[in-house]
Amino acid sequence: MAVFRMDTCGEMCPIPIVRARVKLKQMAPGDILVVTSDHSCTSQSLAETMAKMGHRVEVREVANGIWEVTIKKV
Repeated sequence: MAVFRMDTCGEMCPIPIVRARVKLKQMAPGDILVVTSDHSCTSQSLAETMAKMGHRVEVREVANGIWEVTIKKV
């Protein structure tokens, strides 16, 4: 299992979702992608999209106005 990080701060939808989808295609099942965002709506959209794709998703605010979306590829 590998852990990858992606910083999408300053990026608006749909760019973070597109970038995450591309990265997930390169990853193996069980790998984890942690996406950092400074937009709550982007974090929520990303989480919803990844969950609909069947991945395990967790969202948490790690600092004031900074969210991490942790995606475990299935």
